[in-house]
Amino acid sequence: MIFRRVKAHIAKEDWFAVFIDFIIVVFGVFIGIQVANWNDSRTARAETDRTLEILVPNIENFTGSAEDFKAYYAVTKAYGKTALSGWANDDAVPDSAFLVAAYQASQIIGSVAEAGIYAELIGAENIRNIRDLDLQRRLQSYITNPSNVSREEELDTPYRQNVRRAIPFAIQEKIRAKCGDQRDDPLGALTLPVECDIDFPEEVARTAAADLRARTDLRDDLQWHMASVQSLLSSLDTELDRNEALVAAIKAYLQ
Repeated sequence: MIFRRVKAHIAKEDWFAVFIDFIIVVFGVFIGIQVANWNDSRTARAETDRTLEILVPNIENFTGSAEDFKAYYAVTKAYGKTALSGWANDDAVPDSAFLVAAYQASQIIGSVAEAGIYAELIGAENIRNIRDLDLQRRLQSYITNPSNVSREEELDTPYRQNVRRAIPFAIQEKIRAKCGDQRDDPLGALTLPVECDIDFPEEVARTAAADLRARTDLRDDLQWHMASVQSLLSSLDTELDRNEALVAAIKAYLQ
């Protein structure tokens, strides 16, 4: 239609009308492109919003796992302090309690999925679609510094390996049977009992404890191990604070 009209105007040498027709065509193409871009942007933003909605419960699941890990390692840290008191010949730590504490301090929890895997849900393109610079910054931090809850390889220290060589296996079995990792239900978190009262035969406990106290290298290894545990606990606190702020920012953005 428009092209027939342009042709007619050219035939009449009505150049002003031709110019007007040209402006109409250009304007129409411009509007069409802008509408298409607007639709594409709206679709992209909607997809980004859906991705953020998915990301929130995943970060919250990490928070639950992190809290479980904090509780677990707070217990092993307490046992570690008791074991160090036992190496210091503290009368408040009898032989049986020393053996239990030395073993329980070496307990570590298995790996869980990194929270960072959920960062794959948010790519650079999605971040650009977010109309909040603070949220963009928080997401970029989350992606470039993913969380790792367990850092299990860092906690499988020489102490864990060597103390289990030093404590008689029969004693280890009794500790594991009564006070090893526990789970309230199949989907629940692993926990360690805060207290573990086991009375080994007096002579067995005295001999094993004496042999263990003589291993001052294990005492030094335990201090290194506890430093690794404390490093994990501090990292978890930092990550929990960061992720709590990120979830709050996402929820505020989506409202």
